[in-house]
Amino acid sequence: MNFRNIPFFTLAVSVFVVGGIIACNKRMGSTEKPPAASAKAFIMHIGHAQTDESPRHRSLLHFKNQVEKQTHGLVRVEIFANGIVGDEIEMTKAVSQGKLEAVRGGDLEVLPESMLLGLPMIADSLEEARKLCHSDFTRNMLCDAESENLMVLAVGDDSGFRQITNSIRPITKPSDFEGLKIRAPQITATIDFINELGASAEVIPFTELYAALTVGTVAGQENPLALIDSSKFYEVQKYCTIINYQFFPEMMYVSLEWWKSLPEEFQKILTECAKEMMEENARITDAENESYIKHIKAAGCEIVTLTPEQRAEFLPYAERVWKKYIDDGYATKDELKAMLSVVGKTINW
Repeated sequence: MNFRNIPFFTLAVSVFVVGGIIACNKRMGSTEKPPAASAKAFIMHIGHAQTDESPRHRSLLHFKNQVEKQTHGLVRVEIFANGIVGDEIEMTKAVSQGKLEAVRGGDLEVLPESMLLGLPMIADSLEEARKLCHSDFTRNMLCDAESENLMVLAVGDDSGFRQITNSIRPITKPSDFEGLKIRAPQITATIDFINELGASAEVIPFTELYAALTVGTVAGQENPLALIDSSKFYEVQKYCTIINYQFFPEMMYVSLEWWKSLPEEFQKILTECAKEMMEENARITDAENESYIKHIKAAGCEIVTLTPEQRAEFLPYAERVWKKYIDDGYATKDELKAMLSVVGKTINW
């Protein structure tokens, strides 16, 4: 499908711009004069699958505002939320084919090595997760994207740790998963972890998840608190377990062909503002996580927060997934060790 032929790409998108003082402006220096590189205008269509209330969308508005300001409108950014131009896999393919300029989120498994970061229970804190996202290990790994006509413009964590919700029972220990049908994204590590715990992982597109929970196609799902709240999953779920079991590296894939068409000055502006965008996403997540919990609880969904000891009971199941990931050839044991060393961890097998 050629997204350039879809009429809504020609529509203006009304946005509410995230306020605040933007460090990107300072790094780029004075913008009193338009960039001298070119008078040619460019359009950057960006798709994503989350709601327009999510931290992802709000930080994309931040990106749009800064890019258009820095380039004096010579790069115009249009954002399409809620999977309106396709699901994660479809959007990533469209970017690879040059039919869409960028996707935020996208298909993580287009770079199988990157899912090392998304293995369950790799990080114990968001500080560790973000250290991994911004490490030399990750930067070197993401260079492989160019073989797919993709460039990773920025990487961060996808709205913090993923939590578990369901409508059957509170989850406090691994055996509580047994027999549950849990929606999972099409991510091998997530599917394997859910199955290892004795549940059944069911792959359902995010845009269809609320309906699937409503009619009971699945009993539960896993997502960051920001998405549980903004997607109103608490309306159709009884229990939410704060387990902090996994985070996803959130890529912003850009068409390499389109990127190379930009003047170097514009590339620099987009690079700096994309980094700032991910920092804004993290700021929103950190500032609002507690309010998400309060809102979910106030809506009648019971919150269960695992103690460190309870959470540790899930580690052996996570390590089985690590081993399977290596055995299946997604990455090597040395690569796993190198990644773990970033956060001061090791394995003894």
